[in-house]
Amino acid sequence: MATEYNEHTPVMLKEVLSFVPKNKKLTYVDMTLGRGGHASEILKVLRKGSSFYGIDRDEDALTYCKGFLLSYANKVDLHYLHAEFKDATDLLKESIPGADFILMDIGVSSPQFDDPERGFSYRYDAPLDMRMNQEDHLTAKIIINTYSEKELIRVFRDLGECECYYPVVKKILAVREERSINTTYELVDIIKSSLPAKFLHKDGHPAKQFFLGLRYEVNGEMEQLKIGLKKAIDFLNPNGRLVIISFNSEEDKVVKDTFKEVTNNNHVDKYAKNGSSTGYIALTKKPLVPTEEEVLKNNRSKPSILRALERI
Repeated sequence: MATEYNEHTPVMLKEVLSFVPKNKKLTYVDMTLGRGGHASEILKVLRKGSSFYGIDRDEDALTYCKGFLLSYANKVDLHYLHAEFKDATDLLKESIPGADFILMDIGVSSPQFDDPERGFSYRYDAPLDMRMNQEDHLTAKIIINTYSEKELIRVFRDLGECECYYPVVKKILAVREERSINTTYELVDIIKSSLPAKFLHKDGHPAKQFFLGLRYEVNGEMEQLKIGLKKAIDFLNPNGRLVIISFNSEEDKVVKDTFKEVTNNNHVDKYAKNGSSTGYIALTKKPLVPTEEEVLKNNRSKPSILRALERI
């Protein structure tokens, strides 16, 4: 990936740092390392002798961070893992019993959005790709050109939460009988030519939710979140903390429901000895959102939602 796409401004950085446990060596796990924006600032405040495990499904991100974070190697033990976060704690258990601080920053990073060749954005004309892990087989192009009408409806209606999806599905099916649909702009044109005028004039780009649904399907993001979050919570050491940042109401609902489930008195930690009961407390009674000042400086932070909990 070109250098110009490696710039990333971490969202809600002050809020994240406020939850990092103080005055002791930590095992810090960043489940969605990206370009190390949060990690570089957290590593600054960790005590010497702490351990860091940076995880990402994007090999480009790991390659970049191995250089970007190298200056902290004389202070913190640095480790990197190429994995999906739903599998990460299973792999980490081979090396460490648990974590004192876990960060999960859900969704696509700015470098992935800003690199046209990755095909995440409707702002650039690019191949229909959208893979976070470029070793995966499934792409947005495969979905658009091979999925049945029923499957496309599921992607756009259920995953993308598109209000007016059927005209777009019908147009996709009609166009692909004549030719393959290969690029983001081709798909954007299909969406715009299919939607009624009232949807084209709404706030936001008309293709936004369609692209979100495709991205979720390509990367299995909702499944990753549901499975990975529960495993990460169970992986916390006593007094360990987890901070998670999501970017839309659908993701936040998963987080909220999961936190509610584990902070009641009936939660059983399957990783604890003899399956004993354990406790968690929410550190955020209500989700935190970025300040007006942050949004002015970084508009991409606007939809971010932060929740945190602690194992007791």
